[in-house]
Amino acid sequence: MALDDDDIPTAAPVVDPSSQDAEGALTADEALEEEAQDFRLFFKTKNISAQTIRKGEKDFESHGTQKQENALEQSRQAMQEVLSYTRIHTPQNWQRAWYFPDWWADYKEEEESEQIRDGEKKPYGHIRDRVVLLEGSSLSSKNLGRAVTGQPKDAPARGKDWLLPEEALYLIERGSLDLWWPTWGLEELFPPDGVRNDGEASAESLPGAETVEAEEEDEYDKGFPLSLQAAYSLLIGDDGERGKISLQKFQVYSHLKRASYNILRAPPTLEKPPMSPAPAPLSLWQWFSSLLSSEHKPQPFGPLVQPGLYRSYIPIYKQMAIIPRHKPLTTPSSPFETSDPFAVHFHIWKAAQKWSKLRHPAPDFYVAIVDAQESDVPSFEEITALIDATPPAPGKPEWTGPGRLYPRLKHGHRNAIVAVVDHGIINYMRFAEGAF
Repeated sequence: MALDDDDIPTAAPVVDPSSQDAEGALTADEALEEEAQDFRLFFKTKNISAQTIRKGEKDFESHGTQKQENALEQSRQAMQEVLSYTRIHTPQNWQRAWYFPDWWADYKEEEESEQIRDGEKKPYGHIRDRVVLLEGSSLSSKNLGRAVTGQPKDAPARGKDWLLPEEALYLIERGSLDLWWPTWGLEELFPPDGVRNDGEASAESLPGAETVEAEEEDEYDKGFPLSLQAAYSLLIGDDGERGKISLQKFQVYSHLKRASYNILRAPPTLEKPPMSPAPAPLSLWQWFSSLLSSEHKPQPFGPLVQPGLYRSYIPIYKQMAIIPRHKPLTTPSSPFETSDPFAVHFHIWKAAQKWSKLRHPAPDFYVAIVDAQESDVPSFEEITALIDATPPAPGKPEWTGPGRLYPRLKHGHRNAIVAVVDHGIINYMRFAEGAF
């Protein structure tokens, strides 16, 4: 007895492309994603990192046949071989870095002013938090790290790039960075130009001296490599701890970085002059009643619109308005101040634009990171302060006109994104200042 196609899990229904309309038809990429992975078709070649796993059919339930059992066992063995394959990194994408947590501990942040070059501001560097020193450069760290300028010529490691904790840990996770714990000092590992590790002038720097080949040194005399667990213990810490980053902020950084976004730490907020203590928070009814100004307060008796001769709708609307219309200002005048965790932590740029770590346009997004286990739902004052901390973001020119109200309302006059992290699960919520 022949089985129907519905009784055969591996049988795929034959679909006539002409019977589907243009909207319901699957594209080639979508059809490829619908197929299951077959690890038996994954061949290990010389360029294994550039080859993808081809797709094949998948058995959803057992047939009870030896042929199916053999096919499943071959697929399991192929998957085990693929997962156990040793990852190889080319020299162009791999480099070594050294952990020096206290080198910039006494650096004065006020000396790190934002210099203007060709009309662009040099971004804030967070030098005191940079604890990982790159030995060289690679393609993976092209947009990461920063060299500390203004150092004397005889300073060790002059011109080398230093990484923030999230940058170093991100490169370690992707296999592009090998973090080492130094047993030598920074002056010995990276001496000034023309000076050997022993502090004497090198033979090449002396006039008329012959070059002497140096004996091969054991690289493990300088230090020893650290594991990923050790890197986490050294670079992950509490908020505000120098040279470390919280786990929630790193999870958001890694998630956005893997999605091809460009990310930089937000500069610290400037201290405002002392203000009078903020009044106690109002209840919903008190806040609603405070919005009723004297000129908009309805009369205790009589009609809503007073009788009279009106030549315009403006005075009529003013009498009918219960809550005054909100008008966004270029300079916010709210008395609220930002406070953690509802403060801008990262500046985000889209990948499809010209960007470098020293020269870049205005950020596309402003992100605040919140731990769902340690914070509550933000109050009106906290959200207002967070939005006021961002610059005005005018909408696109094509959004003008009466028919594009919803895009303008969604974008807002100012906007900020709150990334809520709940045990590694990240949810992004957008808050905007509307003008309507």
